[in-house]
Amino acid sequence: MNSFNDPLSIRNGHLYFEDCDVVELAKEFGTPLFVVSERKLVENYHNYHDAFTSRWPEGRVRVMGAIKANPVTAIRRVLTREGCGCDTFGMGELEVALRGGVPTEDIAVNGSIKGREIIRRAIELGIHVVLDSPRELDYCEQEAEKLGKKADIILRLKPYMKDLGDEPSDFFPNRTICDMTQTVKYGIPTSEMLPMVPKIKASQWVNLVGIHTHSGRHSKKAIFWQSLVRNLVVLIKQISDGMGDNWSPHIVSVGGGFAAEHDLESRVAVTDYHSPTVDDYAETVTTTFRDAMKENGLSVDGLLLEVEPGRALHNETGIHLAKVHVVKHETATIDRIWAETDTSEVFLGIGSLNVTPPFKYVVANKADQEATEKIDVVGITCNYECMMEQAPVPQIEPGDIFAFLNTGSYIEPYTCNFNALPRPGMVLVSGYKANWVKRPETLDDVFGRDMVPEHLAGIGPEVKK
Repeated sequence: MNSFNDPLSIRNGHLYFEDCDVVELAKEFGTPLFVVSERKLVENYHNYHDAFTSRWPEGRVRVMGAIKANPVTAIRRVLTREGCGCDTFGMGELEVALRGGVPTEDIAVNGSIKGREIIRRAIELGIHVVLDSPRELDYCEQEAEKLGKKADIILRLKPYMKDLGDEPSDFFPNRTICDMTQTVKYGIPTSEMLPMVPKIKASQWVNLVGIHTHSGRHSKKAIFWQSLVRNLVVLIKQISDGMGDNWSPHIVSVGGGFAAEHDLESRVAVTDYHSPTVDDYAETVTTTFRDAMKENGLSVDGLLLEVEPGRALHNETGIHLAKVHVVKHETATIDRIWAETDTSEVFLGIGSLNVTPPFKYVVANKADQEATEKIDVVGITCNYECMMEQAPVPQIEPGDIFAFLNTGSYIEPYTCNFNALPRPGMVLVSGYKANWVKRPETLDDVFGRDMVPEHLAGIGPEVKK
């Protein structure tokens, strides 16, 4: 129970998510199924907003939740209702933001390889564009001139954290943070960014309103955030000198990469050390940023500070439900039990053989029972699909419901149709209520894009040509 999130509890032997019986959710909506807690999502947002706002009296704080972590319209509308902004990548995520009701001033069009179409759309809507390359500056100038409307731009920078030395990345422990943050494709190379400054200064079609960086979940240590912020300010100072006239950014985004509360993250290799609180992160970031700006003679008066807690905002808001359909037991050659479920590694974004369970888990209909056996929990596709090898569980029977915890971030967006499987749907729970927010796919959805050339017509049922 110590690893349970706030919305989870055990009542009468069953797992509950908020006030919904998880076993009843599985019966009503079917499995496999993604489930999200509205209460936890709202709580996470306000924790970040309040922690940073209380420590940044110089200006406003804007939490920019990453659409990519859970790109579902209803999920986005919950955050919009609470006042959360958003970071978007590509036309699809921009569309989610617009359908989710996000005010255009609270949207950032971010990401690499932006073409003219999305840049033009952002300028039309008055959304600031986070530039990732010099070519995008050219596109902004050209499209802004065509529209007769000035474009607000932000530069995405790559601070060089040489002072971290050999500090390893939690993503890839055999690589250093300094190396990983420089070799990643995102952000304008510093050698290409500096020559952009005089061009921006001379342009009548772009307005440099801010600076952005995003390094990701490389480390939970304070020294990482201190280095990131200090070295970001070094670059801001160089840009300010180039812009002249005491230029200082109106907006600075320090990105995301904050660990979720329990840091149970299947996509990060190293998580087993102290997790800072949201207040810890806010104190480290704001204090370091304020001091570094002052040391470099840069103003922070009225500066809007942005943070992007993608995984930290969403990860612990979600669970994934799967039903046991078959239990097999081998005794002739080895002693092995397999619980065959209706979910898959391709729905959970994990590998085919997981010696250590990639998620915390509960057998929802036996939530108060002790583990009496070890089994392999396997998935539905023709992959090896050992989602959990020799996992301790109560005695398992067909019909039991597994709940995989902490699946709210970057899990559902990675689902795919391997073996032509329809992807699961998603339900939002709000107290005692539960509603579809993304329906399960059908076979017609799976094959909806297939097209048959004329010379193959007549061999089977008629489909699109």
